[in-house]
Amino acid sequence: MAMEHPTPAPAEPPTGPQALPASALQTPPGALADCVRAFFWRDLGRQPHHTPADTRVPPSPYPGIIWITRGTAQLVECAGTATAAALPAITLSGAHRHPYHSISSRDGDSFCLAFQPGALGLLTGQDLAPLTDRITDAVTWLPEEWHPFLAAVHTAPDHGARQALCVDFLTPRWAAVADQHAAWLQVLHQAWQRGARQALASTLDWTPRHLQRRTRQLTGLRPGEIERMLRAEHALLAMRDGNAGALDAALRHGYADRAHFSREARALFERPPAALKAHTQRPGDDADWLLRRS
Repeated sequence: MAMEHPTPAPAEPPTGPQALPASALQTPPGALADCVRAFFWRDLGRQPHHTPADTRVPPSPYPGIIWITRGTAQLVECAGTATAAALPAITLSGAHRHPYHSISSRDGDSFCLAFQPGALGLLTGQDLAPLTDRITDAVTWLPEEWHPFLAAVHTAPDHGARQALCVDFLTPRWAAVADQHAAWLQVLHQAWQRGARQALASTLDWTPRHLQRRTRQLTGLRPGEIERMLRAEHALLAMRDGNAGALDAALRHGYADRAHFSREARALFERPPAALKAHTQRPGDDADWLLRRS
């Protein structure tokens, strides 16, 4: 099964900060589709005062870098427990088995780069397992060669420029990674399904145990956890973008029945499928942001 991405296809960003929407989800150019899940920004200062200032991210296999370019943000829930911690100006989030929840100041403005499962580990050579269910300072965690890039994105004049900086930095690096790790990309293309994982292990002459260990290093999650999260996301996107009913989406994406799909949606996104579809179509609501439209 091919990876599903938000729609519409990416366009050249407009020039000037006021030409950009206050909140947007953008797909990457084709050369980065296997590396970047999405670019996302949110400028509360340009949105109506009643716009919710909180962001709730469901369990997700996507690590990400978040630049807080204006205002502040407070982490209030992480790893399944309440917390109270200021987010760093340049934040790194790992894969999450639990939702995490943050609240921004009313003038808050942020830009996020979300990576596909395994991409950040392949790009940096780092073990991402210790980052699972964690939020940390990106400058402290990421390699020193990334530091000028992190700073440039933070000080860029607008989110269009930030997106362009990410594309320029990642494109040559990802091209080199893709050449070296083509077998891993086949697993991504098939949404980490069991058959694709078995084919990868066979190709690399790995035991299932070694594949499990290597996957946790690259992604922070077990292979089956990634498959579960992607399956639920893709089924919900089929409802949102293809207007599929819950039963059709469930059967198309490998669930035993509608009830099975509903249990998984509730477990991961805290709502049944129909409620999630309505939730993602409400203008101005940025919770569960990967399910919203561009």
